[in-house]
Amino acid sequence: MRIPRRSLLLAASLAAAPRAAWPQSLSAGAFTHGVASGDPLPDGVVIWTRFTGAEAAWEIAEDDAFADVVQRGRASAALTSDYCIKVDVRGLAPGRRYFYRFLSASGTSPTGVTRTAPQGDAESLRVALFSCANMPYGYFHAYAHAAARDDIDLVLHAGDYIYEVPRGRYPTNAEAVPGRTVDPVRETVALNDYYQRYASYHTDPALLELRRTKPIASVWDDHELVNNAWRDGALDHNARYEGAYSDRVVAAAKAYFDWMPIRAPGGLRLYRLLDWGNLARIVLLDTRQFGRDEQIDYRRTLTPMLAQGGADAASVVAAFRRTVLDDPGRTMLGAAQERWLAETLAASKARGQRWQIVTQQVVMGEQIAARDITRFLPPDVSSNTRRWFAAGEQATALGLPWNLDSWDGYPAARQRFLETCAAHANNAIVLGGDSHNCWVNNLALGDRLAAIEFAGGSVSSPGFERPLSNAGPDEREAAMRGANPHLAWCDLTRRGYAALTFTHAGCDAEWVAFDYVSVPQAGAPTRTQLQAAASDAGGPGTWTLL
Repeated sequence: MRIPRRSLLLAASLAAAPRAAWPQSLSAGAFTHGVASGDPLPDGVVIWTRFTGAEAAWEIAEDDAFADVVQRGRASAALTSDYCIKVDVRGLAPGRRYFYRFLSASGTSPTGVTRTAPQGDAESLRVALFSCANMPYGYFHAYAHAAARDDIDLVLHAGDYIYEVPRGRYPTNAEAVPGRTVDPVRETVALNDYYQRYASYHTDPALLELRRTKPIASVWDDHELVNNAWRDGALDHNARYEGAYSDRVVAAAKAYFDWMPIRAPGGLRLYRLLDWGNLARIVLLDTRQFGRDEQIDYRRTLTPMLAQGGADAASVVAAFRRTVLDDPGRTMLGAAQERWLAETLAASKARGQRWQIVTQQVVMGEQIAARDITRFLPPDVSSNTRRWFAAGEQATALGLPWNLDSWDGYPAARQRFLETCAAHANNAIVLGGDSHNCWVNNLALGDRLAAIEFAGGSVSSPGFERPLSNAGPDEREAAMRGANPHLAWCDLTRRGYAALTFTHAGCDAEWVAFDYVSVPQAGAPTRTQLQAAASDAGGPGTWTLL
């Protein structure tokens, strides 16, 4: 919310009051889950806390002693928002670091650190990219490491910030790390379920410290709602037992917007933009709930076509591609969001911004399974896992994509996306997550790059190292690189995060990875560095491994 004139007048009166006295007029209560900030603008930022009283005050200052308070105000906490308080503070100076806190009659919250976006000339932007944090699977070492860095300007979270699954399913009780327990026990379906799950996640000290020290801009993926979500349903939603899907969407979205320190553009809309001076436009998209068509299932489409007989497999696959997979009517973003994206990139290019940073949920680069990938499966792997990887091999043999929940399942929509980047962006980079593995792709359109991609791995959710455990060092990665020539690099073994530095000359990317998240001690991370140049015209250069 924008600060209304009445609040500004109140802030002025509070500034004139004795600093030690005025908080005593506020409610007593506790700040239960730290503080956070997000969606920085040149003149403002969202600040957040959760307070169990009725009313708290807030302050923003240029010093951590709050001797130079630049804005003050009051905000209400209510059961209807799970006692979460969000204030969209405006009237700040561009490109500044600020300290903020909340106050009550019982005391003050922790002091948060945030910053505003620059206006005009901007030399650099360094972002930390996260996705897929399944709390029972392990510790959030990636969050803790990034929180301790002084060089991160902004956190971008590509989704699966929480997981909706019940205890004991994913992970199983045997796989779960002791002490990493989430509430409620059941799967999150109703609003209070989602509230409890967010509260549970925000007992983690690493996540609390990341939120306290860095502004965040985030988008949801499917697990903030339910697995494999699309516009009108989800693979794991059972309306018979869990009620109307639309009710679940409303509940999940409300909990998300209440708990995350971001702006709500209106209704269920999540897509929005942030500018970083003349250097970059950060475009945040929704590839899950706004416009995505239902995922294709080979078992319900291609398999019956092959079973009919009367034609060779190649002809059947060609017909399947033409009539189903490549259907131009299939969409990931929806027509309205596609138009908005084109207009947003074109406006950024017209402003002369060097980079267009598109943060969304799922892997965009084509992903072909290595032909012999099942050789990495151990003998005792589950039958479901073996079938899934065998299906990947079979899809490869037929010249078809493997993961139809990614952009591979929407090739016409991907083509339109890349055409939009080529036509309307200066240097486009796509950021994503979802797969639990790290993929760094060159996204070509004809004989030029339309964009580059960094699809970061997971914070704690297991990747291919778990099912493909019968492999030596770099064997999984080498197999996938060999099957995908556009793949510049990948990590299918470790958990971590990406740190990407954007300048007018190019992008320096760093994958910060941890060998184990099942133990509380993080250990020294492995760092892998890549680089891509920016151009005045013609898009970015290819990724180079340093």
